[in-house]
Amino acid sequence: MTAIAGRPASGSHPWGAEAAVLGRQVRHELVALARTPVTLILSIGLPLLFFVLLSALIGNEVIDPTQGVRLVQFLAPGMASFGVVMATFSFLAVGLAEARAAGVVKRQSGTPVPRWVLVGGRVGAALVLGLVSTALVLVTGVALYGLVVRSRSVVAVLVTLLLASATFSALGLALAMALPTMQLTLAVSNGVVIPLAFVSDMFMVGAQMPPVMSTIGWLFPLKHLTALFADALNPYLTGSGFQADHLAVIAIWGLLGAVVATALLRRDEDRARAPVRRAGVARAAGGAATRRHAADAVPRRNGSPSVVALLVDQLRHAQSVLWRDASAVFFAVAFPVVLVAIIPSVNGGGDRPMAGGLTLGVFYAGTMAVYGAAVTAYVNLPQGVAEDRERGVLKRTGGAPLPAAVLVAGRVAGAVGVALVTGAAIAVLTAVAYRPARPAGLAAAVVTLLVATVCFAVLGMAVMTFVRSAQAVIGVTLGTLLPLAFVSDIFVVGAQFPTVLEWVSWLFPLRHASAAMSEALGPTVTGTGLAFGHLGALLAWTVVAAVVLARRFRWEARESGHTARTSSR
Repeated sequence: MTAIAGRPASGSHPWGAEAAVLGRQVRHELVALARTPVTLILSIGLPLLFFVLLSALIGNEVIDPTQGVRLVQFLAPGMASFGVVMATFSFLAVGLAEARAAGVVKRQSGTPVPRWVLVGGRVGAALVLGLVSTALVLVTGVALYGLVVRSRSVVAVLVTLLLASATFSALGLALAMALPTMQLTLAVSNGVVIPLAFVSDMFMVGAQMPPVMSTIGWLFPLKHLTALFADALNPYLTGSGFQADHLAVIAIWGLLGAVVATALLRRDEDRARAPVRRAGVARAAGGAATRRHAADAVPRRNGSPSVVALLVDQLRHAQSVLWRDASAVFFAVAFPVVLVAIIPSVNGGGDRPMAGGLTLGVFYAGTMAVYGAAVTAYVNLPQGVAEDRERGVLKRTGGAPLPAAVLVAGRVAGAVGVALVTGAAIAVLTAVAYRPARPAGLAAAVVTLLVATVCFAVLGMAVMTFVRSAQAVIGVTLGTLLPLAFVSDIFVVGAQFPTVLEWVSWLFPLRHASAAMSEALGPTVTGTGLAFGHLGALLAWTVVAAVVLARRFRWEARESGHTARTSSR
């Protein structure tokens, strides 16, 4: 649904009427946002979750006993900045790209609502989202972790928040108008934000970055935003918290984004006014020809296909689905590779030794391979199957010669293939960037990755059978994976967890997969290098999830078949 308002009544003040229309459009965008759990998770839940986890692990540490200053005082600015950029830049870029793909923007152009109101509604919703995200981080810090917000800098924080929100909103609009698809926009937006977050002092306090990375960070507005928030909350500084140089850089980026977004919006309007009849005829003729050629190209089979042929077809289908989604490729393949390049570099280098003899580069190579496999198998795979379920694909397979076990096996094998590609890319990057000695347990690491991927895939498919919508599947799987990644030695290394949290982390397979990978890649590997205890835990989870999946997936197929028979009557 699209919020549509009529023209202002005669005698009413045009600016007042348009302001009311803008308010209704902002409310409409916020209502639409509330129905999209993934956006809420990425915009509000993710920054707050990172802040809570990092504050619980290290934020309560007192660094100045004389004044009672805790580390959270310097951790909160980065998380607040991360909330702003996720709530504005990522939200607007992905939301507008999705609206364009669904034809909402084209339909809105035919309504009497001015274009500036439609764009302003999205920007207004992003501003509200940014305020909420930042407020949640600060209020949580004050209520739970002893964060102190100085009255001297409240005005500076609000002005900085509004200016940064407007800037990142303009940049998000420009990005959405420049890229052709929603999946590509999602991949590029997060591919820009997350690496820049690491070089903008968001996730690490006092880290010594290489000069080149530090210079790159200062070129973009994200680091300036973090610096403004950090100075405003710094208990050792005085003054109002306003800094003209940082504000000027943010404003310049905002003007640049606004100019580019305006030019691209006008280009989009010109294209919408262009005649489309010939294009429609050409598309129709091309579609008919394509269908004829496709029909000629489809191989004709005599008899039922074999189980092996069905399995190979499902494997190919799973591979095409996973690789076709640019956002899935980014989060499962590119993102882990980028983290392997960034995290060791900002923490002393990839050759920095760790406990157990592992270097930092090799350690993160193993954990990021596990994380990439988890994203592919536990998040992306069940999401794709859930989307097939929503489109009725699973219902139609009830009358096809495709057993449910073959469908599941093919999809799991497809996820394994993507996980192996991610692991290979990480291995190449690690060898080139950090030049470690060849691990003696490399074969054990590959076996561990295979077992872990199968475990994550079967578990994700089992979770999918309990959740009805594809959007909710993403919310559940991503919402459980990210917290577990922080307490499973994936993102945070060597942290001292509370005893209860430590036990909880060992209950789930992600911690066992990370530990087994670290043992396999260690320099003192003996025997096969396989961590049989951790692999046994992974296999136990796989068996339990497979039993649940077998029961639930067959029930789902019978229900679909029953529905189909009922509708046919």
